[in-house]
Amino acid sequence: MKLASIEIITEINPHPNADRLSLAKVLGYICIVVKDEFKVGDAVVLIQPDTVLPDKPWAEMFKKRGNRVKAMKIRGVFSFGIVMSPYVIFAEDIGRLKFFLMPSEIGKDISEHIGVFKYEAPLPKALDAKGSMPFGLPKTDEYRWQLITDLPFGETVDVSLKKDGSSGSFYCKKIPGHMLLTQDEDLWVTGICSRSLELKPDCHNNYTAVEKKYDILRKLKDYCLEHNVSLALRGEITGFGIQSHKNNPHSQMSLDFAVFSVFNLDTMEYEHKGSKHYYLNVAEALNIPVVDQIGAFKLTPELIKYYAEDISELNGKPFEGVVIKHSKGSFKVINLAYDEKK
Repeated sequence: MKLASIEIITEINPHPNADRLSLAKVLGYICIVVKDEFKVGDAVVLIQPDTVLPDKPWAEMFKKRGNRVKAMKIRGVFSFGIVMSPYVIFAEDIGRLKFFLMPSEIGKDISEHIGVFKYEAPLPKALDAKGSMPFGLPKTDEYRWQLITDLPFGETVDVSLKKDGSSGSFYCKKIPGHMLLTQDEDLWVTGICSRSLELKPDCHNNYTAVEKKYDILRKLKDYCLEHNVSLALRGEITGFGIQSHKNNPHSQMSLDFAVFSVFNLDTMEYEHKGSKHYYLNVAEALNIPVVDQIGAFKLTPELIKYYAEDISELNGKPFEGVVIKHSKGSFKVINLAYDEKK
């Protein structure tokens, strides 16, 4: 997923409540900019929310509310992320900027080049890492809806609550016997991962605690053996002070886990709505909770706008957003009111 990239402004409109501001559209996002600072067709750097700004001069003006980028309401209109002139960010390296402005490079992630990185909640001190993510298992992340150019409008989709916690994965991988030097039988390997690391299963932390609570690895291995498939069960760990802030209704609850997706380690793809190993099917078979299901609806622009902008609470509580799953993929819709108050 892109964290920061050079993109093209496709539309500029007046701000309805501020004469000196304009609404610039970039990748489908609405970003508030100073009036007349940019025009349609300009190349700009778009820095997405939930990223962390570097300690560099160009970033200082945005750090009054901390170095974590968030959606922000300005004069009654939400602004997504940060839009800046690339000539400001690359003021001391115009040579490299000329490369990034080449048509073939527009849209590619430049976060490493400008020092922007993904925000991640601090890991528990007791965490004992085993190593990096195994078997090519990617980090958990959903694309924001604005980044998807072919949204399946008209299709019936599943809408679930996006919980504000820490993502974790529990996997079972088949190692064929012919690939092993010491044995002929297949070997089934299980493990526990945080968002970006594999963990030692005998250490004590939130991830191993929820694994023990639901006996996840044993159940998952039985399922994988039965269906002869290698899977990673992915979900959100909440409660126990995780992502603690006054707007998060889950952080003060007891420690819990809820499945939100299944990744197939044989095909290296997610199991989407309608597939045999779709997360709702697997979680039901394993008797493990899933994220709160809001319902199945026909996907429309109005549905997306409803969860992004029109409401700030679900069932009387603030919510981070929703995840929408369809037959070919999934995406997230972040609630802007929640994002602003993180």
